[in-house]
Amino acid sequence: MNLTDYFDSPEIDTNPTALSKPSSICSKIITLHQIKNNAIEPGSLAIIGVNESRNSNNPSASKSPNIIRTFLYGLSNSSLRKPLLDLGNIKPTSSPANTYSAVSEVVNYLSSKGINTVVLGGTQELTWPIYSGISANKPMINITVVDQKLDAETNSNDFSPSCYLNKFLVEPFEKLFTLNLLAYQGYLTDDNLLNQFAQVNLNQYRLGFVRGSIHEVEPCFRDSEIVSFDMASIRQGDCPGSISPSPNGLYAEEACQLARFAGLSNRNQCFGLFDFSPENDINNQSAHLAAQIVWHYIEAFNSRKSDSFSSSKNLKRFYVKSPIPNVELVFIKSISTDKWWMELPGTKKTESKPFLIACTYNDYKLASKGDVPDRWLKILKRVS
Repeated sequence: MNLTDYFDSPEIDTNPTALSKPSSICSKIITLHQIKNNAIEPGSLAIIGVNESRNSNNPSASKSPNIIRTFLYGLSNSSLRKPLLDLGNIKPTSSPANTYSAVSEVVNYLSSKGINTVVLGGTQELTWPIYSGISANKPMINITVVDQKLDAETNSNDFSPSCYLNKFLVEPFEKLFTLNLLAYQGYLTDDNLLNQFAQVNLNQYRLGFVRGSIHEVEPCFRDSEIVSFDMASIRQGDCPGSISPSPNGLYAEEACQLARFAGLSNRNQCFGLFDFSPENDINNQSAHLAAQIVWHYIEAFNSRKSDSFSSSKNLKRFYVKSPIPNVELVFIKSISTDKWWMELPGTKKTESKPFLIACTYNDYKLASKGDVPDRWLKILKRVS
């Protein structure tokens, strides 16, 4: 693949509140024209912009990537230890479908080379071509979607930000292992849609749960190859630049914390930020926040620690008797990172091989009291 065939160089205005150039991200950015023969180092992080909003009611989202860059480039570069590339914006195409194909091909290529991607949207239906690109290289993908509602309208025959989740509902287990829906607001969500997702054992976490127990959703990010973040999930007071702002939602600090969870995940391959609406932004408040969300992902990406399962010296195993006959719950703790996993028994769908899912210390404590964690039960139903 010749990446220059896919990208235009972004035109970035200077942010007057930026740090001095030697201290800011812009001094560390590697552009596509500085890369010879597509020789990108594995383990790098690449930023790509996608100016696509033609299938939505948020046309100004097409201007988002460069506006977010304006504020992102002026933030501190002190945490950067791995190469940070900005490949530019996907070139304009004749149709949204062509843009989706280009995104899928680029993400597929970068993923196959061991390169993580930050996608600056654009609108959130881009999650589907991102998934199509990554799933071509890897089976049993996990996705976490942060949004104020479920974008799965049943009365729409189009492919748009309001109905793109319908495609995931019919994906086979072998391709989509699980989909986590985080921070949705009950009064904005159709119960019938929630039931559809529950029937296929996909996970749902309401806004109140996320805000009250934010560290309990960290395993969703640790297990996810793709994280898709809708700016509308943030409350209007913190993020006016949305096409459907709500007085309730995540606080700005919580949004940055979730992005940090995604960046720390060794499994994560792509973080997408979508549906920023510049025309509704006030004093560039949402542009600042979008840049800070991406910065927290980048900072965490540069702080990743390996959870090695090849050496027992780094792990502690805990065996807990469960109320389920002939089933013993197995928990694993990483000594170096203090993170926890549950080991589930193999099934026909997993070729009878045990497998690990991320969990929290609270899951272990719950099991120690004789209860089976919901996280364990949901995954077991998914693979049974």
